Amino acid sequence: MGDGCVRVLMLRDGEFDKRVGGDGVEVWVTQMGGYMNMNTAFIDRESGIVAIVDPFDSERWVEELAQEGLSPTHLLYTHTHRDHVAGYSSMMSLVPGVEVWGHDEARVPSLLGHVVFKKVDFTETWSNDPDTTVEWSAGSISLGVTHSPGHAPGHVTLHGHGVYHAGDLLFTNGMGRVDLPGSDPRAQWMSIRNAKGILMELPRDWRLIPGHRYDWIDGTTPDWVSVGEALQHNYALNSPALERMG
Repeated sequence: MGDGCVRVLMLRDGEFDKRVGGDGVEVWVTQMGGYMNMNTAFIDRESGIVAIVDPFDSERWVEELAQEGLSPTHLLYTHTHRDHVAGYSSMMSLVPGVEVWGHDEARVPSLLGHVVFKKVDFTETWSNDPDTTVEWSAGSISLGVTHSPGHAPGHVTLHGHGVYHAGDLLFTNGMGRVDLPGSDPRAQWMSIRNAKGILMELPRDWRLIPGHRYDWIDGTTPDWVSVGEALQHNYALNSPALERMG
């Protein structure tokens, strides 16, 4: 079994990788900001749907989409840490009618006093239990949304159309930290165990898009790795801790 290597190295800040799948759904990926946040958008041109995961620089997104006659219609948030919702306020000013999605448990009023969180007014929410997946669809876009808490309350991952967007559950070679307010180390490992099961069922050449671009095993900093590569080399996905959980 090959690892399905599909890596691309080092998109510039605000540079977009754009691909059209066999089902006609476009996937745009970009890297933005000082923390090298990875953003993913799923686009159905026929219905005019543009669903963006964790948009960081809203002005840049709106500008790039406008060049192709498109505009954001849905924001899909993996969690409400400030770096992942940095573009929320400006997006609401630029596109006031956009739908804003997140998990119900990512509404964390008791934690908003911590600088790491930022308030987001979701217009719609998912409410599935931890380590369960629900389908989200709009136009021809269909995504599995998995409640994957641990790094943050209400954290979700999204997969579909050749992409597993991991948020801060998984990076290319590791996992998100669990020493922040609201973090839960045991829940994180439960989420990783569940994620491994999902990844095992996906084609090995699908892309795993992390929440941030960090070092890979060879010292490079790729924007993504394949599902096959992640399953083979990501230390969290191969941790003995998963076996000890039974």
